[in-house]
Amino acid sequence: MNFQYKARGNDGSIKSGYFETQSQGQVVAWLRSQGYVPISISQAREGSSESLLERMQKISTVKLKDKAVFFRQLATMIAAGITLASSLQILSTQTKNKRFADAVQHTKTLVDRGFPFSAAMRTRKEFDSLMISMVRAGEEGGVLDVTLERLATFLERQDELRKKIVSAVTYPAVVMSFALFVLYLLITVVVPRFKLVFEDLSVQMPWATRMLFSGSIWLQKHWYVTLMVIIGIGVSIFLAGKFEETKKYLDRIKLRMPILGDIFHKAIMSRSLRTLATLVEAGVPILPSLEMTASVSNNYVARTGFEYLRTAARRGHSLGASSMELKIFPAMVSHMITVGEETGHLEEMLNKVADWFEIELDERIKRLTSILEPVLILFVGGVVALVVFAVFTPIISAIQALL
Repeated sequence: MNFQYKARGNDGSIKSGYFETQSQGQVVAWLRSQGYVPISISQAREGSSESLLERMQKISTVKLKDKAVFFRQLATMIAAGITLASSLQILSTQTKNKRFADAVQHTKTLVDRGFPFSAAMRTRKEFDSLMISMVRAGEEGGVLDVTLERLATFLERQDELRKKIVSAVTYPAVVMSFALFVLYLLITVVVPRFKLVFEDLSVQMPWATRMLFSGSIWLQKHWYVTLMVIIGIGVSIFLAGKFEETKKYLDRIKLRMPILGDIFHKAIMSRSLRTLATLVEAGVPILPSLEMTASVSNNYVARTGFEYLRTAARRGHSLGASSMELKIFPAMVSHMITVGEETGHLEEMLNKVADWFEIELDERIKRLTSILEPVLILFVGGVVALVVFAVFTPIISAIQALL
């Protein structure tokens, strides 16, 4: 939150400005550390301290790649002996993303005032709970550089996984959208002209042709209906994903979709198990690790599964045995978790399972791409063939009548 403050110095001077932190108490502590007595502190209205251009620059999202690069560079600097504050200052000037650069600079300011790095990160939304927990574990264990290196590797793998999923879904969506758009133009622009020709020739048209012409004329006159339907579907899906009650059904549908459902499942398992392995390896307790893993799974079914494992672990039950009771976890995952628990190498087993899911995901995506190309060609070709058949059937009938 952004607070507006007014304070009096020891020499009687008045200082006013803005300070971004979690509570008014932290603003008071900061002012007193600077030798000022607070006069008034109030939460500033959004954008009060910044120009419109600065606010627009900071609205942009922060990519996983930017965060991975930041933590990788920070780990390298700390390992080289550079102080945390100096490292943050250097990186804040080198970060191109304005929003993330502002977050790093703000974090550096709090570190200078004596805040632990993890506590300073907690004041900014750009750093999620997983990052904060790993940094805190690294601070407590005295291996911050090693933890930051693991965090950077984790974020890089997450970014690669996200790109794989986007490419797998984007390719068929773009091709199908383009094909449907061309088909729409064919029906609404080309077909009606044939209708005028047939009417001038007084050609008897079969029912399929009459239906096609009637549909094309209707779509031509009511083009806004098609646009409204497309927008309505898009908005409905977007809103359904925002509400918990509808999102759970969408998440179930995603996992049950033919072909794509298996890809989504493997992606969720890879991301979730990699997250859990990274947290356990960093020294985060198992209960908070399972809680954060549930939150980053981004799927209702998977989140419910990890929350169940957290409840079972709190009661002293085995994770491997508990995961066998849930369909979201394949038998192989349950067995590997059991082996990891028995041998004391849970993080190693989880990483191996995540690696296996990523390999399987690569194979599925390659197979999907190779299969979709001929399927889409056949689909588009079949629809165009039906249109051509409906249009040229009366032409052939007219030619035969003349002969």
